[in-house]
Amino acid sequence: MNLRGSSSIPKMAEEISKSELRSSAAATSTPSSSTTAKSRWSWPSVLRWIPTSNNHIIAAEKRLLSIIKTPYVQEQVNIGSSPPGSKIRWFRSSSDEPRFINTVTFDSKEDSPTLIMVHGYGASQGFFFRNFDALASRFRVIAVDQLGCGGSSRPDFTCKSTEETEAWFIDSFEEWRKAKNLSNFILLGHSLGGYVAAKYALKVIVFRC
Repeated sequence: MNLRGSSSIPKMAEEISKSELRSSAAATSTPSSSTTAKSRWSWPSVLRWIPTSNNHIIAAEKRLLSIIKTPYVQEQVNIGSSPPGSKIRWFRSSSDEPRFINTVTFDSKEDSPTLIMVHGYGASQGFFFRNFDALASRFRVIAVDQLGCGGSSRPDFTCKSTEETEAWFIDSFEEWRKAKNLSNFILLGHSLGGYVAAKYALKVIVFRC
């Protein structure tokens, strides 16, 4: 996704910082040097990551997808639950409630090949919104929010190693695939999603063959 006007972000940040400094100076006539330095170098609050609820994220995704011409269905796919100690890593949590993967499936022509799209780190399927219409003309497009991201469930992340972290994403994706009863598809990933897609192919698809 191309971000237009990205070069203006530093200027906007500078202007916001200047505005914050002016407000601080107006509030007190003798600000300390440490306070002034902190105000000058702290990143503007409007550009920081802001945690929010799944419902807010799903609502935001729906507003974003409202500009897409291709009809779609949004669903929360249940990937089950498991008691503590399960080999399925993402269930190492203080809760054993069912987990869900937020999924968007776009209408397609009959017999179109299935294309599954996996987003990158700290993102969601909404990052692909500029691509959906074009791809849906040739594929049955399914986009997911990875476990712990976007509108999907957010169980406690307790992974202590690279292997456990990979299992978090790969095993949860495999359970999602089973729940959706998918067996023949193209797997596309961006950034971390590309890494997950490659590791999934090596661990699950090759092993199954």
